[in-house]
Amino acid sequence: MSIPTMKNLSLRTALVIATLLGLLLPASVNSVLLLTSRLQQSRVQNAQDHQRIADILVLGMQEPLWNLSPDAGRPLLDSVMSDERIIRVTVNDTTLGVFLSANRPERRTGNVHTLSRTVTKQGNSIGTVTVDLDDGKEISAIEQEQRLYTGAVVLQVVISLALILFLLNSRVVKPLARLSQQSLKLAHRQLDEPFVWARKDEIGQLGHNLESTRQSLHALIEALELKNLQLEADILSRRQIESALRVSQDRYKRLVESTQVIPWDANASEWRFTYIGQQAEKLLGYPLTLWYHEAFLSNYLHPDDRHLAYQLFSDHADTPEQEFECRFLAKDGRTVWVLLVAASHADNEGVRQLQGFMIDISTRKQAELGLEQYRHHLEETIEVQTRGLAAANHELDSFSHSISTDLRSPLRTIEGFSQVLMEDYSDRLDTNARGYLARIRSAAHSMTTLIDDLLSLARLSRSDARRQPLDLSALALEIIEEFQLLQPDRQIDLAISPALNVEADPKLIRIALHNLLDNAWKFTSQQTNPRISLGVTHVHGQSVYYVADNGVGFDMAQASKLFSPFQRLHSDYSGNGIGLALVQRIITRHDGRIWTKSSPGEGATFYFTLPVPRHEPDLPTA
Repeated sequence: MSIPTMKNLSLRTALVIATLLGLLLPASVNSVLLLTSRLQQSRVQNAQDHQRIADILVLGMQEPLWNLSPDAGRPLLDSVMSDERIIRVTVNDTTLGVFLSANRPERRTGNVHTLSRTVTKQGNSIGTVTVDLDDGKEISAIEQEQRLYTGAVVLQVVISLALILFLLNSRVVKPLARLSQQSLKLAHRQLDEPFVWARKDEIGQLGHNLESTRQSLHALIEALELKNLQLEADILSRRQIESALRVSQDRYKRLVESTQVIPWDANASEWRFTYIGQQAEKLLGYPLTLWYHEAFLSNYLHPDDRHLAYQLFSDHADTPEQEFECRFLAKDGRTVWVLLVAASHADNEGVRQLQGFMIDISTRKQAELGLEQYRHHLEETIEVQTRGLAAANHELDSFSHSISTDLRSPLRTIEGFSQVLMEDYSDRLDTNARGYLARIRSAAHSMTTLIDDLLSLARLSRSDARRQPLDLSALALEIIEEFQLLQPDRQIDLAISPALNVEADPKLIRIALHNLLDNAWKFTSQQTNPRISLGVTHVHGQSVYYVADNGVGFDMAQASKLFSPFQRLHSDYSGNGIGLALVQRIITRHDGRIWTKSSPGEGATFYFTLPVPRHEPDLPTA
């Protein structure tokens, strides 16, 4: 019902409506608030239960996911599904997809809320848990309670309305009608007859107040003549205040014109300023009289920014307020950047007027241009450095090619001629000469090996690992057989765990495993009962492979030098110090890591990690 219609209602009707609203609103608001609170509490409880169930599943599914054992996680899944609110639970493995799932779509009666959690172990994401929960039963219970509240409210209104109508008519409506008659007498200035009320309730008090009002009005009329005299004095005082206000406006104008913010007014139809602050003369160096000319903007606004003036002064401007940056041409030839703020309005005659402020932003724009130039310079520097890096890589490739051709050719010549001397002139050389010749051949061979290792180290830094399923055990046996062919008389105790399956680049892992086993073979040569082992252990659920021997070992204080090129801890054994550096780079290229443990005289153990094949969830423990 609109407000004008409400004004035309009778007092009885209005009071009845107000009473009904007074009865209905508290009960309705109370019902809505209570049900809303119940609904919110239900949603909060459901959300908390939802999160708790998801957290329980995350904790309970760590080991099944890690060990790829769905049966181990099934009891927990069945326990969670015993909750009638749970619609569906899905456990996904990061690699394999769906690991476990349960679905009860017939339970759905309302909204379904989905919550997903990531299952991690040892800092790695191994899967996700998704739980769908239905809130239909709680909503149905709240709706039933709402129907009970509605029935109670209707019953309350019916009982109360009869009593209220009786009381309103006898205690309110009739007394108010009498008050209305007495108020009309006051309106017609019939102030001689007193208003008598014997009642002591609120309406009776209102009648006594109405009598007091009659008496006050009678006295007020007598005081009006005195007030007229005072009014004349007030008019004189107002004129004095207006004069002071004009002085204050002049003072405010001077204050504004003393700042760097330049106020202005303009006539949009004539394209000229009608007022400009005194600071404008200092801004461009032109006298203020020149600013008021119609051709000022077309002559002294920068040609590239004149379209902004057309946009501002045009009768078809889209917005009443505008703000933009533009350039003015100063008297001394400078280009001055200005932030122009404008507002549009129509005067009493409907003529469009403009007013606003101008602020000098030349310093800020110069800083922005400087930053832009620096950005371009930085981009050029990065481009030069990128080209330099590409050239350096090209030079490195050329250097590697030069090593492989220019250095190997002399070494092959030295080895060839030394072989000829050894075969054709051995009987003419004494023992010392043959020893020197053997040293020359050994040095040439060592140099060739060093060049090959250096080239391998350089190529490794730019090569990609092509991973595929690989059996470390079979690869290790092949390498050991090669060693035994070279030294058939040497007896050694080998312990190689079977079926050590990994995902790795066969060529790169062969190089790494060859260097590790070669070190173990070399540093156990002086042992009475040499022993070499290859196996796997588990550290915090992660497979860690190892190559161990009972050779000479080393001091762990020098372990930081092991994986650096050309670092050798035992000078009395052959080698060039490249092997372990190659091993570390190969393991790192496979996203693994390598470390060692050793003691002098007690052998050494090298540990390393590699990716596990997806179809091989469990590895044997050595």
